[in-house]
Amino acid sequence: MIRKKLVINGVARDLVLDGSETLAKLLRERLLLTGCKIGCGEGHCGACNVIVDGKVTRSCVTKVTRLKDNAEITTIEGIGTLHDMHPLQVAWMANGCAQCGFCAPGFIMSGIALLNGNCSPTRKEVRDWFDKNRNLCRCAGYKPMIDAVMDAAKVMRGELTKEDLVFKPEGDSIKGTRYIRPSAAQKVTGSWDFGADDALKLPEGTLRLALTQAKVSHANIKGIDTSEAEKMPGVFKVITYKDILEAGGTNQINGLVMLPKHNKNDGFDRPVLCRDKIFQFGDAIAIVAAETEEQARAAAEAVKVDIEELPAYMNAIDAMAPDAIEIHPGTPNVFFETNCIKGGDFDWDSIPDSQQVEIESYCSRQPHLHLEPDCGYAYIDEDGMLTIHSKSIGIHLHMPMIAGGIGVPMEKLRMIQNHAGGTFGYKFSPTNEAILGAAALICKRPVSLVFNMYQNITYTGKRSPAFMHVKLAADEKGKLLALWGDNFIDHGPYSEFGDLLTMRLSQFTGAGYGIGSIRNRSRTVFTNHAWGSAFRAYGSPQSFMGSEIAIDCLAAKMGIDPFEMRAMNCYKESEGTTIPTGFPPDVYCEEALFEKARPLYEAGKMDGISRFQEVVYITIPMISSTIIMLFIMQVGRIMSVGFEKVFLMYSPAVYETADVISTYVYKTGLGGTTNQMSYAAAIGLFNNVINGILLLVVNFASSKLSGGAHSLF
Repeated sequence: MIRKKLVINGVARDLVLDGSETLAKLLRERLLLTGCKIGCGEGHCGACNVIVDGKVTRSCVTKVTRLKDNAEITTIEGIGTLHDMHPLQVAWMANGCAQCGFCAPGFIMSGIALLNGNCSPTRKEVRDWFDKNRNLCRCAGYKPMIDAVMDAAKVMRGELTKEDLVFKPEGDSIKGTRYIRPSAAQKVTGSWDFGADDALKLPEGTLRLALTQAKVSHANIKGIDTSEAEKMPGVFKVITYKDILEAGGTNQINGLVMLPKHNKNDGFDRPVLCRDKIFQFGDAIAIVAAETEEQARAAAEAVKVDIEELPAYMNAIDAMAPDAIEIHPGTPNVFFETNCIKGGDFDWDSIPDSQQVEIESYCSRQPHLHLEPDCGYAYIDEDGMLTIHSKSIGIHLHMPMIAGGIGVPMEKLRMIQNHAGGTFGYKFSPTNEAILGAAALICKRPVSLVFNMYQNITYTGKRSPAFMHVKLAADEKGKLLALWGDNFIDHGPYSEFGDLLTMRLSQFTGAGYGIGSIRNRSRTVFTNHAWGSAFRAYGSPQSFMGSEIAIDCLAAKMGIDPFEMRAMNCYKESEGTTIPTGFPPDVYCEEALFEKARPLYEAGKMDGISRFQEVVYITIPMISSTIIMLFIMQVGRIMSVGFEKVFLMYSPAVYETADVISTYVYKTGLGGTTNQMSYAAAIGLFNNVINGILLLVVNFASSKLSGGAHSLF
């Protein structure tokens, strides 16, 4: 144990600590200063930022032993109150920065540290400051946050008052105004509690949960040994599927088959806890209930699972192979099909090849990247109701999905939505709800489960990838005539809402354009990759990845500007064009939108051309020197004359040149918006171009020196 004297929000505290704690753990669990949030838990997201001796500090990775005695620590609770806010807190509300609010305290602490040292920052300085202090936001975008810091700086310089920043409504309508959302004040002062904050304030006797998760993607379970885990300190119970069955549950989530006509699955394919099989990496196999979270996590690792590993089908193509085994025995891996059929049959041989294209695209699996890890808690309330608090955005859907699985009648089940730190769709599916409910019923004590980011990523659903195979045909002027498609959704091992998602490919593929003939088949496939859940723009990124690439390719093939190709084919009331399902759109608005966008498109096109020319003129000499150096190295390898030594003498200059060029591309805007991601993209773009040139040059040289054995020409 160690004794540490700290000054926290102006109050001197004499603390006895075990020495292993992080500053975030001390603030949150000992002092209940829960305005300090924990997102990634590894110092990458900035949600935990506080100020220590004037400097922004990532508290989730700062051990208390690193703090000097009498260190001055300021948290969000120490800079303003609901009735007397700091100017930055007011500006944060006024600029609409506090959406879900999970990142707000960390951002505000970073911003205040900047303003304390510089009350006249430039916008670039604010951007760079947030980058430096690793502040991330998934909801609001970063421009409003920069606006907020600039507004707060004006207040601190005396140019505005806090009251000047606040929108004052006039009349009865606030539509289209800067009206401050009612929850903003609590979010910017750190008093808006999320699920993990609530869990710290549950009564004594609350059990903390941890999961034993699968470490392979597909396997038969031969045995689950909980004996060692049950003996570990603080463990109250280790729960497996047997306990759920004994409590009267089926141990199956109801996937709610929405479109049964062409569905070969009954929806009961996802277990609460794995029984006979592991279906994906991260599947829950056992729940450990213990007195502390640390004890629960340690015991969860001690559960031994005897498995027979099976082939893991990590994409739809592999899962559809003739020799692939059924992931759910008795149900084919391709379990749902939908077809979009519009207009008459089209004769693809009736038009020349120059007027048609055939493309394949892949829209990848995508995590929701919410900053607040999944969390929740459950208990039996005073009415004898099993009450589950979670981030659910579909509580009325989730009740029938989990009730039978955990063995509770729906009339005895109550679900409550916590304040959610962003979900972006993933909580349209139940994640921890059945686990929490089962544990509370079986243990008969309040329980809480708070994921770390690793568990959050491995256990929750993701956007499902789509393999799109699309053909598109047009007449000689570029008017679209027909679309054909054969597509697959990789929905992971669980079916819930997979039929709805796949139906979106019928609705969105080719949407926006008047296409007379459509024959578009889409199927849903079980795989062993992460299971699919809802995501913003549900189904449209997968669909448009296919059809929009096809339009770009067709426009290029026919020598038509891609903007004009789209403008001539958009929905037009005068032509009576219809959506892919054959009905007219609710509103014919696209013609006017294209006309409004055309001058902006033309200006952007000319600007892009001029910037590209500027970069080319500057970089050609630099590219030449880079190619020469790498060419020397490759020739040296081939001829074994040690030219690598020559190259190594020059390589620092070569890579510096490459970085200068990449930085120039970034600064001229070719990399997109000015942030770290666009800088990386600019470097990647440049390197890919250079690597392509080098590949041709080096292989040509290698071919000549080795007699053409592996020439690319």
